[in-house]
Amino acid sequence: MPQPPTTNDGSRPRIDCPLCASSRLRYAFSQEGYRIVRCGDCGLMFSNPQPSDPELAAIYSADYFLGAATAEGRAATREMKRATARQYLAEIGRYNGAVTGRLLEVGCGDGDFLVEAEAAGFHVTGVEYAPAACEQARARIERGTIVCGELETAGLAASQFDLCVLSDVIEHVRDPLAFLREIHRLLKPGGAIFIATPSLASWSARLLRENWMEFKPEHLTYFDPKTLETALFRTGFHQVLARPGWKVLTFDYVAKHFERFPVPVFTPLLRFLGGLLPASVQKKERRVVASGMTVLARKTAVVERRKLSVVLPAFNEARTFVPLVEAVLAKEIHGLDVEVVVVESNSTDGTRELALKYRDHPRVRLVLEDRPQGKGHAVRAGLAQASGDFILIQDADLEYDLEDYDALLEPLLAGRAAFTLGARHGGSAWKMRQFTGQPLLSSALNAGHWFFTTLVNVLFLQRLKDPFTMFKVFRRDCLFGLRFECNRFDFDYELLIKLLRKGYQPLELPVNYRSRSFKEGKKVSLIGDPISWLKVCARLRFTRLDPLAEIERARAAESAPAHATPPSGQRVATFVK
Repeated sequence: MPQPPTTNDGSRPRIDCPLCASSRLRYAFSQEGYRIVRCGDCGLMFSNPQPSDPELAAIYSADYFLGAATAEGRAATREMKRATARQYLAEIGRYNGAVTGRLLEVGCGDGDFLVEAEAAGFHVTGVEYAPAACEQARARIERGTIVCGELETAGLAASQFDLCVLSDVIEHVRDPLAFLREIHRLLKPGGAIFIATPSLASWSARLLRENWMEFKPEHLTYFDPKTLETALFRTGFHQVLARPGWKVLTFDYVAKHFERFPVPVFTPLLRFLGGLLPASVQKKERRVVASGMTVLARKTAVVERRKLSVVLPAFNEARTFVPLVEAVLAKEIHGLDVEVVVVESNSTDGTRELALKYRDHPRVRLVLEDRPQGKGHAVRAGLAQASGDFILIQDADLEYDLEDYDALLEPLLAGRAAFTLGARHGGSAWKMRQFTGQPLLSSALNAGHWFFTTLVNVLFLQRLKDPFTMFKVFRRDCLFGLRFECNRFDFDYELLIKLLRKGYQPLELPVNYRSRSFKEGKKVSLIGDPISWLKVCARLRFTRLDPLAEIERARAAESAPAHATPPSGQRVATFVK
């Protein structure tokens, strides 16, 4: 059951976004007399102003839940919810590695999820606002506790739960960030949160638009994976993983939902099909994904200042290495500490000796490779050592301007984006490669850039201008659950494509750029690397991406005997920390 708030009654409209504090709020449409607005910066949608407490109380009446009118309907709905609960618990088990400990469910209703969680081995606590539902939940669980009231006034002690579950709750909360901070307080260090909520990125939301069945007066905030991940990041959670929200439903239940919340075309179509389908088909349970998402995250320590990790791979860059490192160390970014992760690949021109001079520097992490294995291998080694909240990849040459750091990081710090690209061709003109005395080479490289950009845009349904820029900046959490294998320049493709397929849409911002020539040290192979780029694009287009499977694989690898480690040429990197 939703958790009615007690503070602001919602009658006063907000002048800023509750997620990123932007004042660029744009009216979208009205739903049953309530205005829905969208933040022009982060994309969050919410009611503004919100329904008052009495209006919400009238909505949350005794027959709020579908199937409550008859004993048969209540039994069918209960079985669907318990089947969905078992599915959620399986997903939590894959994320956590175990389903044990102390579990808190906020908005537990009459206890369907708690019954399944208790059977799985959890010691359960539920918080529920409706007294009648509390009594039913108490009668159904064996050892747990049901607190009747609101989470904020429940008087629960801090740091006592291993897991908190919010199933169709957070969209009903007036202040989602304050709500998540309270849950953060209640969780043990490293405790997990599981959220199921409607998603603006779901196929049904994209198809139905303002007729989406989830646009209801009692739903106060509308998230997509990007905005919910940002909310979790801002409230002290990391290792965030968003997935489509599968539920166990019946045709009969879905049809009744569309009768209560009519949608043009869909409601009459389902009514028509209901008259044709036999009862057994209408009542058969099916696992479907329609309008929701599930999100898992883990509590981490709240820090006063965030940190940026600049990952700097270096091989035979003696001419530019010291000026670049000194410039990065001198760079000041408001609100951020900066560390430099240098990965030196046993250069032959003196770069290693220069790098060793920084081994005791308090803001430098030095990784020494025994031999060069490619830029991608070096970047993966650096990512594994990075401790910052944000990651920026910086080549050891001087093709890019460090003064662009601030513009690339600002959307991440403000909560408007999780991933930015410094587009060399994103401004008023392309910054073409121009090699003195080599016009044919310049033209060939620029044509290749256009070809591969078009290829990626077509294969992965994007409209990017410069997907292969070195300037890739993202929250470190974006890497969670991703497995990387590429060692050369094909890693740039692998990183970009896997972030895209995980759901992160990059924000492209124009940056300064001056291409160096092959005589000045450019290392791209004109034949071998394009072939590897074609291969990685084809492979990643048709390979299933399953971060939970990668988390399980990495967990198994950590517990495997040392002799089970594959040879170095076969090693991969899965980011689960």
